[in-house]
Amino acid sequence: MPDQQFWNQRYIEKNTGWDLGSVSRPFVHLLETGRLKRGMSILIPGSGRSHEGIYLAREGFRVTVVDFAPEVTREVREQVAKEGVRMEVLNEDIFQLDPATHGTFDYLLEQTCFCAIDPERRSEYVEMAWRMLRPGGMLFGLFYAHGREGGPPWTTTPEEVRALFDPRFDFLEFSVTEQSVDSRKGEELLAFLRRRPG
Repeated sequence: MPDQQFWNQRYIEKNTGWDLGSVSRPFVHLLETGRLKRGMSILIPGSGRSHEGIYLAREGFRVTVVDFAPEVTREVREQVAKEGVRMEVLNEDIFQLDPATHGTFDYLLEQTCFCAIDPERRSEYVEMAWRMLRPGGMLFGLFYAHGREGGPPWTTTPEEVRALFDPRFDFLEFSVTEQSVDSRKGEELLAFLRRRPG
């Protein structure tokens, strides 16, 4: 399975076809329609080049992004300094985040992390998301249901997402988004999930 060295090498080689090079449209739409509230704290796990993180930091969110590839973490820190935004950039494993940060985030934004990890660790991802959010906190996520064999990115289904997250989260909305880029039309499931109490 892909490990830290695998992902780091992909960034070194600029072999990052999943990277849109800009903010994913559905998240811009969420902000423009008032679904994301400025001033909130937000965690973005497996954040890559952090287009969403930089965008949201510029829009007034308190952003923490996490990726375990040192190369991309370095790139993001340089970009953050260049753009003059305030954003915490962590080079860490999302499954081993500091216990002091547990339960401190209002939002968690899922974008191409769930589809990049070993599918056998998806239940661990759910537990990580639940652990990091405060009670009543929200997960805003795009889940990649492309239906193709192999990965990464590994596909998912609406049924799998519901089965994994339902024990820990309330599904407020969950459907295929109309705001996807053309290359992902009909393949991205936009989810609004609320963290349940313990």
